[in-house]
Amino acid sequence: MKRSFGVKVLGCTMGASMVLGGFGMMAPSQAAAVSDGGASNVPGNPIKTWQRAAVDYDKIANVQGTFTFTQDELTPSDEVFNLFGTAATTLCAKPGYAFDQVTHEEYYVNVGGNVDQVYSISLEEIESMDAKMKEMRCTCGMSSSIAMASVTGVKIADMIEMAGVGPEVNTITFKDKDGYGLPMPLSYVLDKEAMLVYKIGDQPLSAGERVQVWIPDTVAKYFTRAVTDIELSVSDEVPEVDGPDADYRAKVNILNTVSKSFKVGDLIAFEGYADDCGTQVVAVEFSLDGGETWTSFDTSASNTEDWVYWHFDYVTENPGIYKLDVRAVTEDGTVSPLASSVVFEVEE
Repeated sequence: MKRSFGVKVLGCTMGASMVLGGFGMMAPSQAAAVSDGGASNVPGNPIKTWQRAAVDYDKIANVQGTFTFTQDELTPSDEVFNLFGTAATTLCAKPGYAFDQVTHEEYYVNVGGNVDQVYSISLEEIESMDAKMKEMRCTCGMSSSIAMASVTGVKIADMIEMAGVGPEVNTITFKDKDGYGLPMPLSYVLDKEAMLVYKIGDQPLSAGERVQVWIPDTVAKYFTRAVTDIELSVSDEVPEVDGPDADYRAKVNILNTVSKSFKVGDLIAFEGYADDCGTQVVAVEFSLDGGETWTSFDTSASNTEDWVYWHFDYVTENPGIYKLDVRAVTEDGTVSPLASSVVFEVEE
């Protein structure tokens, strides 16, 4: 069973603390894998990071710690709404607040184009269809934003079947109330088992949105909000589906920020996620010397449907100011173009 996370404060043995940055902290969970860590096979080249170095940090080569990961964490529903509800149109489809509110009873979706039977279906009728619940990621292709959520809705395939389409139909477009939508290959949408979603977690979508397309392993600009029309068509050239921008492959993030300094011997519990939108993450790597050396932890037991949510426990060794960098490595050899970093201070 998937578990949602909530805000928490991370402590150490001497009472110093770290608090979450980003979505909110996840609750501790049983680890899906544990690794002792080893030297990375990927060259230790200088790296770009989210946080630019403002000082010369102290360094520790081949950092060691206890690593675990799980894939059973979910982003809280309110965090999903907050993140993607305010996202720019160019990144994550048009946000729900951009539309006028429509009552539950007044909301309809039209299915048409090259179909045997054009029809309109109310939101109430959609909710009475065979519902499907699925855990799915929503990731912006041009930013670091990502969420892992449990969504409820109906399969697009079921809605298409009600209309009937011939073998020549190869394109589908989900349009919002303003006509916005990106064409996609029909075969892609069916193979991915795309859904028309009306609930995230236990919360229905807003009155300005009502229903939204969710598609596994697909960037969020295709997740059309406030869908009012599903259009089937025949295209001379089947449209391509864009993946993440090259800078946001092997996406990784540390979900901790430091509020106080630590003492030598304190245990610091870091955590975060790694994901590559359908490509397996086979390792998460850590560096405490600016990327000169990397300690690699195996995540090849992970699946490609869920993000890799990792925990890294580090016991401080020496006083100083340190910057922990984290990156991910995928099965096709991609290394995070942008590592994630957090700075912390250790006192005697």
